[in-house]
Amino acid sequence: MSVTATGYGAGWRDIPGQPNVLRLVVGESTAPGKLHPANGSEADRAGKDRVGIIETTIDDATPELLSYVADLLLAAGAADVYRTQVQMKKGRVGTHLTVLCPPAKAEALQKLVFRETPTLGLRYHEEEKKSLVRSFTSAETQWGEIRIKIGILDGEVVNYAPEYEDCRAIAEKHGVPLKQVLQAAISAYLAQGLPA
Repeated sequence: MSVTATGYGAGWRDIPGQPNVLRLVVGESTAPGKLHPANGSEADRAGKDRVGIIETTIDDATPELLSYVADLLLAAGAADVYRTQVQMKKGRVGTHLTVLCPPAKAEALQKLVFRETPTLGLRYHEEEKKSLVRSFTSAETQWGEIRIKIGILDGEVVNYAPEYEDCRAIAEKHGVPLKQVLQAAISAYLAQGLPA
């Protein structure tokens, strides 16, 4: 349950051996979504969640160093890491580093940023994250099976995409352009008559 309000109250009657108090918690259900019609597997939890955001702007690090730091952050549990080129004061070119993470991992990831980069400060905040119900099915292509990730909103498929790592492995194994494998996976998914 995602809690939206909490209240407390005390009753007027004395009950021997126990307090006469009430706690009320109001919220919205975050129960797992419905079964996906394509494969009947239980969908991942959807709805509201919290995401931690770590940010810092750096003007004295090489691109190689920042790439290395991004790999470390991902290995340490960051959900995503991205770098944006920015124009800083006095005409300096810098890199704005953004790390998305579960709030429980934020402190460890902040320490990693301080240890591995030349930054002297960073910003951290949390935001609400909304997600679609996610499910997987598979599509059979001429080179093999590829998983398709599906996004569901109110029981309706609104997004679908082939799993990149599956497509990459097939492209490398068969010497086929990656874009061709991606297109074949989508065509195979749609040809199965699954929701699109």
